[in-house]
Amino acid sequence: MLVFSAVISCAAAENVYSLPVDFTPGIKPLPSNYLSETEYQDPSLHVTIETGRKDECDYWVARIKISHPSQLRTAAAAGFENDYTTKGTFIAKRQNAVLAINGDYYSYYQYGYILRQGKLFRDKLRAERDVLAIDEDGNFHILFTPDRNTMAPTLNGKKLINAFHFGPALVVDGEVGTLEASYWLAPESKRQRMCIAQTGELEYMALCCAGPLRGSQGMTLYQFADLAKELGARTAYNLDGGDSTMMIFNGQKINDKENKNTRDISDLIYFASAWDGK
Repeated sequence: MLVFSAVISCAAAENVYSLPVDFTPGIKPLPSNYLSETEYQDPSLHVTIETGRKDECDYWVARIKISHPSQLRTAAAAGFENDYTTKGTFIAKRQNAVLAINGDYYSYYQYGYILRQGKLFRDKLRAERDVLAIDEDGNFHILFTPDRNTMAPTLNGKKLINAFHFGPALVVDGEVGTLEASYWLAPESKRQRMCIAQTGELEYMALCCAGPLRGSQGMTLYQFADLAKELGARTAYNLDGGDSTMMIFNGQKINDKENKNTRDISDLIYFASAWDGK
């Protein structure tokens, strides 16, 4: 099993704001910390959102800086023990998410490696998809098509907190990865897509593109990977796409708003405030 780790050391900070590593919500953000429709800032979290267009396709990119790894969190519609789905905006509001994106739709299949908030829910790898693992320092690790019984609770001496089973890896060490045409989804088709990336120490990027409707062409996986690299990703990982693609800011979906077919989803990746206003 090949492993790529984007290990970025965490520097000491004067004020450390953190959240428990469990499924409780983040601290409810103050409305005044939403500086505009595209920016949020408090002492523990800074989010900015931009839009752009490339290859005849609209895209949305959120840049996130957190003060502690615990602010990168995951949540399910009704617990990762089941396959319930619901509106992504409902989950985001319940968890007090400042910014949220769809996850890997773990409930759509019954295999993979599903580790969320430090708790393992499923270990049924089939060596057909790349895995993204996020450790206790908030660093990303790509495990290329790992097989059954090869995952461990730690990597490079660091405890793993979250792991996602979708892929493939898009950007590795700042370069576009090897995107096999035989990968399980349609890499050469133009689709609506979502990825999450690490860009620096406790710095992340969420990127999604529009689908082949409403004035956009959609993107192939290769085009999408090139865009993630161009926008500064050091490590980028593809997540569920199509009508599951959603970026939620301040409780509202902000991408592809005209799409009436947005589906209910099982899980989110989100960024939460750890500042209580004091």
